[in-house]
Amino acid sequence: MAEPTFGVLGPLQVRASGAPVHIGGPKPRAVLATLLLQPGGFVSLDLLTEVLWPGGAPRSAVANVRTYVRMVRQALTAAGVSTAALRTGPSGYALEVAPDDSDMLLFERLLDQARAADDCGDDPAAQRGYEAALALWRGAALQDLPSSVVWDAAVTRIEELRSFAVDKCLEVRLRQGDYAPLVAELRTRLIQDQLREDLWRMLVQALHGAGRTTEARAAYAEAERTLAVELGVEPSGPLRAVGAEINGYAVRRRARAQVPVCQLPMDVEDFTGRSREVAVLEARLSAAGRAPVVVVVSGPPGSGKSTLAVHVAHRVRAAFPDGQLFVDLGGLSGRPREPADVLAEMLRGLGVIDSAIPAELGERAALFRSRLAQRRFLIVLDDAADGAQARPLLPGTGGSAVLVSSRRRMPGLPGYHCPLGVLPLDDARALLAGIVGADRLRLAGPDADRVITGCGALPLAVRIAGSRLANHPGWTVGTLADSLHDERGRLDQLQTGELEVRASAELSYFHLPGPAAETFRVFGQLPDEPVAGWLIAVAAGGAEEPADGLATLLDEHLVEVVATDRLGLRRYRMHALLRCYAQELADEEGPEVRLRRQLRLLDALIALTRCANAAMPTRFLGVLGTAVPPTGPATAVAEVVRAQPVAWFETERRLLVAAVESALLLGQVSRAAELAIEMASFFDMRGYYGDWLRTHRLVLDAMRAPSRDSPAGAPHATPVDARAAALLRNLGQLHLYQDRYADALAAFVASREIFATLGCPSGEAVAAVGAGSVHRVLGDLDAALRTFTEALHGFGAAGDRHGEAVARNAIASVWLERRDLDAAAPWLAGALELSRDLGDRHREAQVRRRIAVLHELRGEPGAACVELERALGIFDELADTHCAAYVQQSIGELCLRQGDAGKAAALLVDALAVQRQLGDRRAEARVACLLGELHRATGREHSARRYFHRSLSTWRRLDVHDQAELVDAKLRAVH
Repeated sequence: MAEPTFGVLGPLQVRASGAPVHIGGPKPRAVLATLLLQPGGFVSLDLLTEVLWPGGAPRSAVANVRTYVRMVRQALTAAGVSTAALRTGPSGYALEVAPDDSDMLLFERLLDQARAADDCGDDPAAQRGYEAALALWRGAALQDLPSSVVWDAAVTRIEELRSFAVDKCLEVRLRQGDYAPLVAELRTRLIQDQLREDLWRMLVQALHGAGRTTEARAAYAEAERTLAVELGVEPSGPLRAVGAEINGYAVRRRARAQVPVCQLPMDVEDFTGRSREVAVLEARLSAAGRAPVVVVVSGPPGSGKSTLAVHVAHRVRAAFPDGQLFVDLGGLSGRPREPADVLAEMLRGLGVIDSAIPAELGERAALFRSRLAQRRFLIVLDDAADGAQARPLLPGTGGSAVLVSSRRRMPGLPGYHCPLGVLPLDDARALLAGIVGADRLRLAGPDADRVITGCGALPLAVRIAGSRLANHPGWTVGTLADSLHDERGRLDQLQTGELEVRASAELSYFHLPGPAAETFRVFGQLPDEPVAGWLIAVAAGGAEEPADGLATLLDEHLVEVVATDRLGLRRYRMHALLRCYAQELADEEGPEVRLRRQLRLLDALIALTRCANAAMPTRFLGVLGTAVPPTGPATAVAEVVRAQPVAWFETERRLLVAAVESALLLGQVSRAAELAIEMASFFDMRGYYGDWLRTHRLVLDAMRAPSRDSPAGAPHATPVDARAAALLRNLGQLHLYQDRYADALAAFVASREIFATLGCPSGEAVAAVGAGSVHRVLGDLDAALRTFTEALHGFGAAGDRHGEAVARNAIASVWLERRDLDAAAPWLAGALELSRDLGDRHREAQVRRRIAVLHELRGEPGAACVELERALGIFDELADTHCAAYVQQSIGELCLRQGDAGKAAALLVDALAVQRQLGDRRAEARVACLLGELHRATGREHSARRYFHRSLSTWRRLDVHDQAELVDAKLRAVH
C-alpha cells in the first residue's frame, strides 16, 4: 500500500514520490491541517482566522490567510502535488482529497473493512484490518502543531476511533488465543483508565488463557477493589462472569441480580398523531450502537414535547436493555436544576453509592460517561433550560441514547433536532375524538373543526377542549366552538383542572429577558398575519429591527419564521393562542402605551406607502401626499420599497387595509384617510376593487359622521377637506370602472367642488377629467369636451404637465368618438410628445391606444396593430394587468375584423377573464359579444349563442338598452 500524500495521524506530514514536502512555517501548516481535518468541506476565512489568531486577529488577517494559502499551494506545486483540488470560494477554501491520499481517510476506510470482517466472524481478516488501520498512526493527531479549539471536534472524533480500533483489535486477538503478548498491552491500557471494566475483563481472560491463573485471580480481585473504591459499585455482569469462571465457586460474595433501571413516567394511554415524528425519533434512537445518539425535541408551549418524548421512550425500551433514566430538568421552573445535582441523581440510578460520587461537576460528568461507556441506556432529559444545562449530561462513548425535550431551540447541542409545531388537522380530530368519543364528534359535523381552529390545533388546547366536553355531556360541540370564537375570552375557556393554556404561556413569558418580553407584547397589537421584522421594531419603538428580542422568541418557539416574502424579508407569526396571551399583556400596559404603539405603526405605513407611490411604474391620476422619508426602523426597508414598490404593496396589502380599519377604530380619521388615498394607485393597477371600495367608503363615512353637537336627524354633509376631495375622486374612478355612472359623476362633481373651495386647481382638474370621462361614456360629447378643456386649463395653471398629457388624450378621445380624425390627430400628437418628454411610459401607452383607434378609423389596420402591440408591451412591462386587458381586447377586435380568428379568440378569452375578475361589466359585455361574433363566423353556433346570452344579460343588468337591442338582434340571427 502506497504511503498517503497527506498525514495528520501524528505530526503533520506531506509526502510526494516517497519524499517529504516542506510546507512553510507554522501558520501555513496550520492552514493545511485545518483543511485536511475537513476534507472536501468548505472552511471559511473566519474559521481559519480563529485557528491562526485565537487571541484576536490583526486587521490584515484576511490578506494574511490568503498569503498562507498561496504558500501552501506553491509548496505543493513545487513538489509535484496537484493543487487543482484546493478550491477557492468567495469567503473560504476547500481541499478535495482522495481517500488513499489522506492517512485519516484511509484509516477510516480500513477500520470500516475491519468492522465488516469482525461482524462476519472472520477474526483473522478483522485483525489484519485493525492492525493495518492502526499502523497509520505515527503519534497523537497533529502533535507537532499548537492545539486549536476549532480542531477539537475532529481530533477528538478520530482519536476516539483510534481507541475503538485498539480495543476491537485486542478483542479479536483475545478470541484467537494471542494471550501472552496481550497481557502487557492490556496493563498499559489500564494505567491510562483503570475504571474500564472491559479492559479488566480481557486482562483476566488473557492471564487465565496463558495459564497464569493465580495472576488472573489477583487481577480480578484488583478490579473488584478498584471499582468499589473509585465508583462504589460491584463489577458488572460480564466481568463477574469471568471472575466466576476463574474462581470456580470461590467468588467471595454472591452478586445481587441486577434489574434494569426504568424511571420513565407512565405513557399517555390515548396518545394520538405525530406518526412521522414518532417514526423518525424511534429510528434515530434505535440506531445508537458504536457511538451515542442525541435527539432534541423542541417546540412552543403546549405542543406536546414531553408527552411525545415519554411515548417514544416507551416504544424503544427494548433497544436499551441496561435501563432508562428520566430527569425533569425544570427548565421553566423558578430554579432550573444544576447539572451537578442531576449527575448525582443519575449516578445513583446507575448504582453508584453516595460516598463514591465526586464533588466537582467535571469529575461527576467523567464518572457518568465512564459508567455508560460499555452499556446501553436511554436517558430522557425533560424540559431542558438550554444547551449548557444538558451538555454535561451526555455520554461520551458507548451505545446509549439521549432524548432531550425543551421549549428552546438548542442548535449548539450535537445530534438530531426535531422541531414540533401544531397538529395536522387529521391528528387534531383524532385526538379530540379519542377524548370526546368518535360518535359524538361525528354528530358535531363542522363544529368539531371550529373547536380545533379555536384551539389553533395546539395539542394542549385540544386536550383541554376535549376534557371540557367529556366532563359536560350536556354541552354541544357547537357551544364550545362559539365560546372559543372571541379572542379576548378564549384563554378563559381553555382551562380545566390542572391544565391551562394561559399558565403554559406564562411559564415561557416570565423567563424572557426585557427586549424579548417587549417584543412578545408587541405581537398582541399586531394583526394575525405574518409580519416583517421592521414592523415589529416600529411597534416596539426601537431604532432598528429587534434582532435580540426576535431571536430569543424564535429560540423559545414563541414565534416562527413562516416565509420569506417577495422582497426577501423574513415574515414572523405568533400562534393564535400565544397572541391571545400577548393581547392580555398589552392590555395591561395601559391605553397610552397601546395608542403610541399603534400610531407609530400607522405613521410608518403611511410613510412607506408614499415611498412606494413615488416609485410606482404607473402614474396614478389622483391626489397623493408628498413623499417624506420614513424614520426609525422603517428607514431600513425604504430602499427595498422604492426598488420594488408593487411587490411591497402586494405583500402588505392585507396589513394596509387592516391598518385603515384600525385607525378608524382609534378615531384617527385623518391617518386612515391618508393611508386609503395612498393605496388607491395600487388598487387601480392590480384591480383590487373590493379593497378600494371598502377603505374609501369607511373613511368617508367616518368623515361624514355627525359630531356630538350636531342636531339629531341632521344630514351628513361631505367635509370640506382635501383628503375628502381626494377620496371622492378616487371613488368616482372606481364607480366609473364598474359602470356605476350616476355614482361616479356625483363623486367627481363633489370632489371638484371641494377642490375649488380649497383653491386647488390641480385637484379640481383631476376631478374634472373624471367627470368628463363619465359624460363621454354616456354620449354627452359636448359636456365631455367642455369639461376636458377646463381640466386642461386647470393643469396648465397648476404647472402639472402630466395632467396636461392626460387632458390632451381625453380631448382627442371626444374627437375620435365624433369621427373627426383631423381634429383628434394634433391632440394625440401633443399628448404623445408630452408623455415621452416626461418619461411617463404608462401615459404613453394610453395615448398609443388612442392613436391605434385613429389609424383604424383611417383604414390603416397594420399601423393600428403596431401601436396596440407597443402599448401592450409597455403595460406588460409595468405589470398593469388592468390596462393590458383593454389593449388585448382592442387587438382581438382588430384581428377579428382582419379575419385572424385564432389569434382573436386567444386574446379575447384572456381579456374576458381579466375583466370578469376586475368587475368591469361593460368591458365584459363587449368582449362577450365579440366572442359571440367570432364563433358565429367560424360556424360554432352553440358557443356563439352562449357568448351572446352572456353579453345580453350583462347589458340588461347595466340598463343599457341600445346595446342590449343590438346583441339581441345578433342572438336571434344565430340559427
